[in-house]
Formats: sequence, C-alpha cells, structure tokens
Amino acid sequence: MGDGHKPVVLVVDDDPRSRNLLEIVLTIEGYGVVSADSGAQALALIEQQPPDAVLLDFLMPGMDGPELCARVRSLPLQRRLPLIVLSGMDDPQARNAARAAGADDFVVKPFDRADLRERLAGLLGS
Repeated sequence: MGDGHKPVVLVVDDDPRSRNLLEIVLTIEGYGVVSADSGAQALALIEQQPPDAVLLDFLMPGMDGPELCARVRSLPLQRRLPLIVLSGMDDPQARNAARAAGADDFVVKPFDRADLRERLAGLLGS
C-alpha cells in the first residue's frame, strides 16, 4: 500500500471505555479509526463507507457480535471484510458462535497489543 492510505478500522463496542481504549491503541499503531456503539450503527457505516477491517465486541445489546458478523457477511460486497470479534469470555462456545457467523478471528479481552497488531496486519495483508 504505497499510496499513503491508512487502513481504516471500524471499532464496534457498546462500552465507551473499551471503545476509547481500542481507538487509542489503533491510532498509535497507525490506523484510521471509525467507531460505532451498536451493531445497527456499525452496519449502516459499513454499507455507507466500508472500512478495511472491523473489530467488534461479542456481547452488545440489540445486535450482538455474531449477529453483526452474519449480517455483514450477507452483504454482497462485504463477504471478504476482515472481522475480528473481541470478547471478555475465553469460551469455546462463544468462539465457535463467532466463527460460525463469519468472524475471521476471536480475541480475548484484555488483549495483548502486539498480538492484536499482528492479527490485524495478517488479515489486512500488511
């Protein structure tokens, strides 16, 4: 990506503190950041101006992480959009639900910054 384009990551979390932390970490890592506080808001943003990747919380009121993954995957243009689900639970059932819904990766909170950076870079091919 020699065009100077910063990859944009959409952060989806209903908890303002978690969202803030991710925004700070991603900005330090050199990403552009857009955020949403609900699955519905995230879906609208993805349809209007697709980001390069999405980091989303597993547990959210209304539309949870797996449902958001499934809805994004049903959009014709977004079948390849990298989706990383973040969860406070290191639970095989949650991990399987996220993957079954179309998530590319599952990261347990609190996350390790270097680990998250590597996973994101791997999915973005950078």
